[in-house]
Amino acid sequence: MKTSKRFALDQLTAGMVLAQDICDASGGHLLTEGVALNDTTIASLRRRGIEHVMVVAEEILTPEQCATRKAEIGARIEHLFRQADDDPMLLKLRVTLQTYRLAGLE
Repeated sequence: MKTSKRFALDQLTAGMVLAQDICDASGGHLLTEGVALNDTTIASLRRRGIEHVMVVAEEILTPEQCATRKAEIGARIEHLFRQADDDPMLLKLRVTLQTYRLAGLE
């Protein structure tokens, strides 16, 4: 399962992939999501005062953890849509949301 994790610049290594665009303090775009970092880009970010970035992290779940996470997602969605009754639009939204959230676990 792919997630994103926040890293301080000192923790970055070449090859890590950005999970979000990086902008400087004035809003100028520096790097785009999906870019693989190298030593040069990390040094450049340091010079520009960037302290943390979000990178793609692979999370490996055991079957038990996956089952627990699925149950948590199901319970949360059930709670959010507890007053949906038989509204067809809300039911469709519920199914779409649940499908989206569970797809990230596979």
